[in-house]
Amino acid sequence: MTTYNIDSYAVRRWSSRPTTNRSPGVAVAGIFLYQGSTYRGYAYFFADGTDLADPVITSQTIHVHFSLSELDSILQMLREERPVYLYEFGSTNAGLMTGREPTGEEEGRNG
Repeated sequence: MTTYNIDSYAVRRWSSRPTTNRSPGVAVAGIFLYQGSTYRGYAYFFADGTDLADPVITSQTIHVHFSLSELDSILQMLREERPVYLYEFGSTNAGLMTGREPTGEEEGRNG
């Protein structure tokens, strides 16, 4: 089991890749994930309906794959939530998750 606290990221969009190409080898967007200055992995996004590959896990990085329709919600999570973790809990169980937060939380709400 590996968990990295992700505190920065960079986004990549390819203008030359159609969002309808369902080839599992052709990502249409990517988010590069960092813990401090250390690269910890990526989240690649593929056209909806593409058969997604299992995560790729090495001793230093975790690479996860999502449908393109999930890009906006994952970017929102990276912008608004803290902490955000990149994790693997086994060879086919990896992804992004947030830390524990109180229920009913509303940003900027006065008690």
